[in-house]
Amino acid sequence: MDTSAKGNAFEDLVFDIIGKELENDRLGLSPSQARLFKKKGYFSKDRKSEIIVDIAIEVWPPNSKNYSFLWVCECKDYGGTIPVDDVEKFKAKLDQIAGKNVKGVIASPNALQKGALSYARSNGIGAIRILPHNQVDWTISFMTTGSVTCQINPSEFLTALLDANHRGKSRSFYSVCDDCCFGDWYSLISHVLKLG
Repeated sequence: MDTSAKGNAFEDLVFDIIGKELENDRLGLSPSQARLFKKKGYFSKDRKSEIIVDIAIEVWPPNSKNYSFLWVCECKDYGGTIPVDDVEKFKAKLDQIAGKNVKGVIASPNALQKGALSYARSNGIGAIRILPHNQVDWTISFMTTGSVTCQINPSEFLTALLDANHRGKSRSFYSVCDDCCFGDWYSLISHVLKLG
């Protein structure tokens, strides 16, 4: 599969996941007030043309003539780790299209370089790693409802985001945004919307 087709396939996967989460009311957004887009353009006054983003969610208050908040997801799927240059370019795009009413995340099945993660965290950009299925060891344990807890270990999340060979233990989604760790789309997007 060529690079472009590989990137498009990952983007389609992320778009479908987000769409299902939104449709099933699992993002902390009312589906009637959120609009999901793929490859949508947003005007940049610096460029005097549109910047096309991979995935966007616009939040529209009732009877509004414009969205009040924009969430942008940049999808990256290539053979190596995500370099800091990619995060810097993504931030420049975010700054041009919506100023302070935007929050961005980079999603990838690949690890980020340490400098890329540091830059993202310093600039309020979220990082999501969706591990490929062959890097997740699924374990089903006997639990009672009183014993169910969701343990998030920050060092595991940093390792998952930075180590290309990380193996997930019953988890394929790892995200860091605003110095917080998130184990699913709902908690990440809910957090972002509270800040917006």
